[in-house]
Amino acid sequence: MKQLAGLYVFVLPAILAVPFLAPAQDVPQRDAFDRVSIGAFDPDAWNGIVFDAEAYGQRVPFAIRVGSKSNNFLDGARIFDAVSEVGPHAPGGSYARVSWRHDPRAANVTLEWSKIDANTVVGRIKASADIQLVLEFYSPFGASFMGAYRISPDGMQIIGDHSIDGHFASVAHLVVATDRPIVGRGTFSSATDLKKAMDAEGSHNGEGQLANTGVSGEGAAAGLQFVTGSDSYAHFVATIGWQTPELSAKAASLLEAGKIDAILEDQSARYEHSRPHIQGLFSGSPEAIGNSMFWNTLYVPSLDLEFPSISRSWASGFGGWAVGEWDCFFGSLLTSLEDTAQTSAATRAILLSQSANGVVPNMDAVLGTSPDRSQPPVGSYAVWKNYQRNGDRVTLEWAYPRLKLWHEWWFANRGDGQPWRDGNRDGLLEWGSDKGSSFSVGGRGFLQAAKWESGMDDSPMYDDVTYNPISFTLELDDVGLNSLYALDSECMAKIAKILGKDDDSRHFTADYERIKKAMRQNLWNEEDGIYENRYWDGHFSKRLSPTNFYPLLAGVATPEQADRMVKEHLLNPKEFWGQYVIPTISRSDPAFKGQFYWRGDIWGPTNYLVYEGLNRYGQDDVALQFAEKSYNLFMDDWHSRQHSDEQYYAWGGSAGGDKHYTWGTLLCLIPIEQYLDDTPWDGLRFGALNPPGNGELSNVRFNGHRYDIAIGPDHLAVKRDGEVRLEATAGIVVRNYSIDADRFTFTVKATKPVSLTTRERASGTLSLKIDEESAQTMTVHEGNVAFQVPAGEHRITETWTVNH
Repeated sequence: MKQLAGLYVFVLPAILAVPFLAPAQDVPQRDAFDRVSIGAFDPDAWNGIVFDAEAYGQRVPFAIRVGSKSNNFLDGARIFDAVSEVGPHAPGGSYARVSWRHDPRAANVTLEWSKIDANTVVGRIKASADIQLVLEFYSPFGASFMGAYRISPDGMQIIGDHSIDGHFASVAHLVVATDRPIVGRGTFSSATDLKKAMDAEGSHNGEGQLANTGVSGEGAAAGLQFVTGSDSYAHFVATIGWQTPELSAKAASLLEAGKIDAILEDQSARYEHSRPHIQGLFSGSPEAIGNSMFWNTLYVPSLDLEFPSISRSWASGFGGWAVGEWDCFFGSLLTSLEDTAQTSAATRAILLSQSANGVVPNMDAVLGTSPDRSQPPVGSYAVWKNYQRNGDRVTLEWAYPRLKLWHEWWFANRGDGQPWRDGNRDGLLEWGSDKGSSFSVGGRGFLQAAKWESGMDDSPMYDDVTYNPISFTLELDDVGLNSLYALDSECMAKIAKILGKDDDSRHFTADYERIKKAMRQNLWNEEDGIYENRYWDGHFSKRLSPTNFYPLLAGVATPEQADRMVKEHLLNPKEFWGQYVIPTISRSDPAFKGQFYWRGDIWGPTNYLVYEGLNRYGQDDVALQFAEKSYNLFMDDWHSRQHSDEQYYAWGGSAGGDKHYTWGTLLCLIPIEQYLDDTPWDGLRFGALNPPGNGELSNVRFNGHRYDIAIGPDHLAVKRDGEVRLEATAGIVVRNYSIDADRFTFTVKATKPVSLTTRERASGTLSLKIDEESAQTMTVHEGNVAFQVPAGEHRITETWTVNH
């Protein structure tokens, strides 16, 4: 025996782990898994893999994770604060990498794994040879797992068994083997007991097993302890099936020298080659989004959906998974860069929580939901944008009636003649929380619950607002809510049009015009030059936040109003402008000094919504600066600590809250949209106005096409499916890029004269028109149409002659 890292273990001969071959079992050929989902689905285990399978209509879950000991033992929830690299995570699990650190050590423990078929994962662990590693096998999801783990007779692998109710000859198995000598092993009543054994200094017994098992033979948890070799690596295979001899033979084959290394290197390279990527200006933005989002992906058995939860810590705290309304919709925008399946799943997850009356709740989780309150209505905007990117009509059609019911709920009669959220019946909305007898997470029917509906839980905007116990709403017409409702009307009209529901589209358009008119008449303060919240007694609230700029996003502001709002308030360093933007209360507000939560911190969602409004009004120079400031704020903490923060201090850095929160990466979506975007008002949009440097965004997909966009102070180049379609000799912005059978149109904005070359037709003749000037006939040479455009904003129209 010898002591390794404070734990006495029995040392076996240093030989390659040889899989145990059990006697053949008489397993019916019909045994098969109906479904297998594989991923890091335990919210407490970045460092693990769950095999969540189903057979004969019953769940068959197994789980493994990697614990490491260097003075202290890290596994499960302890990994959360120790994560030092939120690495790549391909949707579908073809390649994943995460690292953690034992402070004060500088060296990482790195786990890589790859799902190589429907039932099998191979992995590699890199660690210093003096760090004890434990492959842990445990029962995921608590009491819902009724299987057991045992150690093979040769002590070299763990076998998990799961019997099937009513099918007495059918037993599903998990087999895990490693290529390192096993120096300790044990079975346990729970993963907690295993952890206690590793936490204990010098624990051992005469069998060389991890001590204090409390069980004999098999248990709900088990462990294999080992260290890495001279190259600092250990490899493992985990596979599920019905016959242990076949599974063991498969593991042995995969553990042959070099195989797992080759698989991981190949899958890593494949993923990096295919995923969205930026070189130069705003580099790392797509990777930060993908890494953060897909490492937060969990599987929700009750919904049979796999998608990013709010965050791993929130999911753990709320029983295994949790979704927030605007969190989830924003998450779908972020996953849409890479994966349609998880984008659709996120949309379905939050809309499946909808109440019968139409409420899409503030949150839904294992531990309950919040039927008394909703949250900012950004759903149809996200769904519309996702459809423009991925063309997922099935999800669009599924979501439409649910989005419609939710939209109608805000002003609907709740049953006593009172609209749900128009408490004073003036045609404008307030935040609220309904009284009632059914359970709601956090409680219901009081002031704080109504603030929760705003999504800005402790915003100073609501410090002195009264909750009306009759209407169940705040006595304050809210600029942010009414703006987002207007945007919802606009997007619902566009979705209805796509689906051929013309009557609905006209109704939503009329609804949009009505709310826009009401906001202009009642919420614009001419004296202050901005839209302001208004108390029911008629006086304006002077407390300004990012939501006061939401009328830009909704198209409510007139162009003149928009200019005043931006110049007098957004760009005012005494209010919102600065090194980082945009604080959630004006810098001049007394609450700003507190810098806590929504009382001055900077948040991804509010930044994103304000940025979208700047783009809508063509504030391209300001939008570019806004993108730079958002990117710098995020990357400061991402590069140093790999955090995607829930919120940030106005002077930079994490402001507390969750360190790995999904919507933090909205700060990275903003600069990506400087390259390429599609909006309800600008259509397909390319380019940045005179960017400070060069950059290239590659492998981004829109509507079935792959785009590569190069931007710089003296050029813009748009590639579609590998071929250049548009080039410019300046940093310009192109909007409403539209191609029909015989017509090609777009608008261009430039600060200086620019040479443009388009390549949307191989040959023939066309009529070129710039603004209202007389058309000129041009001949296409080798696909090139070259022409000059003066400074300013211009509409370009190419009408092609059809040759018969």
